[in-house]
Amino acid sequence: MKKIITTFLLASLIIPATVIKSEASLISDRAYRAEQRRESKENIKQIKALFKVHDTYANNHEIENLQALYADNYMNNDGFDKKAYVQSIKDTWKACKDITYTTKILSINVNGDNASINVEETASGTVFENLDMGPIAGEIHSKSLGIYHLVKINGSWYISGETSLTDESSLLYGDARFMNIELQTPAQVASGETYTASLKVDADKDTFIVGSIEHDPVTYPANTPKNNLRALNNQSQTLERFIKANTDNINEYAVASIAISKISGGNSEHVKIYMAGLACVMRRVNVIPKNNFINIKD
Repeated sequence: MKKIITTFLLASLIIPATVIKSEASLISDRAYRAEQRRESKENIKQIKALFKVHDTYANNHEIENLQALYADNYMNNDGFDKKAYVQSIKDTWKACKDITYTTKILSINVNGDNASINVEETASGTVFENLDMGPIAGEIHSKSLGIYHLVKINGSWYISGETSLTDESSLLYGDARFMNIELQTPAQVASGETYTASLKVDADKDTFIVGSIEHDPVTYPANTPKNNLRALNNQSQTLERFIKANTDNINEYAVASIAISKISGGNSEHVKIYMAGLACVMRRVNVIPKNNFINIKD
């Protein structure tokens, strides 16, 4: 009986101490979680501010301020380092002096001193060319989905990389600006895989369109694909081509080029055919490298 009472007394002495320790732990956990929430809110605030100033510098074409937002070891999924990426931006601004950008943040994921930001980006501007028909103005439109990778250095966030998921760009002249032109491709293919690229144009019956579909691996400087023009199907106004993806483990663009001609005149004696517009539409196709270290046995 004494043993039972002694054990009971010992237990009664231990339990309060355990409760006190447990309560202290709960208080500590609550304080830790509160600090984590505070840090998370501060990080999100800083990241949103970074993208806001990023758009400001890009729209004002302030290249020095813009490149200061990128980490020195920046690398995107096309293999462009910071130097090559900044030079490609300069080339774009030189060709399209009024291009403007908008960035919509879809989600923010912070993991310590690293973060991944899912975004939707759009861009638009005008270009001017001197062609055989004379000076002509064109419109540039671009829409893409991607992931920005950020790193925190000395309390500040910097862009350390980008992964482009989808990207469609168009350069439209003349009547092409008012047509629905759609290029369909898979978002990603395996290295060396054959895929289908389909072009469809909504045009009236008095329109004659010739076009081509090529593919252009992402390199710098960019290459100009060879254009072998063919007439689009007069009924469906479509063009298709089977393309074999490159085997150099480089992402690529499917590139569709079209020339639009129209017929005017009330009768066959006074029919006039004239060039009504030009267009170039590009869609990203990410190429997945072949993994030679996968070995599946039956």
